[in-house]
Amino acid sequence: MRIATRTALAFAALTVLAACDRTQTPPVVAEPATPAAAPAEAAPTPAQSAGGLAIEGEGLRLFDATGAARAIPFGTPQATAIAAVAASVGGAAPQVTTNEECGAGPIQFAEFSNGLQLLFQNETFQGWFIGEAGLTTADGMGVGSTRASVESSRTIEMVADTTLDGEFSSGDIGGFLTAATPQGTVSALYAGLTCFFR
Repeated sequence: MRIATRTALAFAALTVLAACDRTQTPPVVAEPATPAAAPAEAAPTPAQSAGGLAIEGEGLRLFDATGAARAIPFGTPQATAIAAVAASVGGAAPQVTTNEECGAGPIQFAEFSNGLQLLFQNETFQGWFIGEAGLTTADGMGVGSTRASVESSRTIEMVADTTLDGEFSSGDIGGFLTAATPQGTVSALYAGLTCFFR
């Protein structure tokens, strides 16, 4: 009987002590998630930030002052392409000349004051060539760029079976380097129809 009484008293004492313990475990509060950093945007080219023309493998791209773009693709009617480029470059539309001896047949040429030459066949825009610094691709490749700077954003492959010194390709754009080394600079670029004699 005494053992049962002692056990009951011990149990009662533990129950009273437990009831008096007011210690509470603080609730776990979830930390707010750190917002993910926004992906870095590429710096706009001069054509994108100030409005102007950019060269690309499928033709040209015309940017307005807000950065909105309009494509001038190969296949655009000759008069439309000349008018769009003339409005962007400023000044009168250039004279159109013809070379009858190109490998692809007679080709018409229109050369603008910034050194950009447009090539036409059957009254449609079919190619471009530039040998002066100024215009670039949307990722910054232009005449005067070093091979090393171009290869930071795109691939350059030297053309093996050509008689033209320093010829390379980069996607749909071709060009020429002063040297095949990383320090070699782009001396000219082209895309689409050409009139080179290899």
